[in-house]
Amino acid sequence: MVHPNDTRAGDTVILVGGCGGLSRRYGEVVAERGLALRHFETRVPSGARHALGRVAAVFVVVGMVSHALRDRVKDLAPSGTRVVYLRTASVSALRAAVGDLAARRSAA
Repeated sequence: MVHPNDTRAGDTVILVGGCGGLSRRYGEVVAERGLALRHFETRVPSGARHALGRVAAVFVVVGMVSHALRDRVKDLAPSGTRVVYLRTASVSALRAAVGDLAARRSAA
């Protein structure tokens, strides 16, 4: 769901790691804030850079991602993109992080 007063609709949030079975729920949580989700659980497909659009933030699930994948995804995002490390792969952890991102964006 895109909020009509969200002037930055279309921005993308990248999630690295996490649980593939929760991808749909992750996407719903991000969409509640008018953002799109790109979830990379185990690898980054070739050509991913061109499909990302504007990147609002990169979320990394600490215990469920290789360092190589984390670094590859961080290299896809523009310099200065906010990188947030999540302790768990839970939907509630992502919801809290996206809520914090939305609060920071509206304050800016």
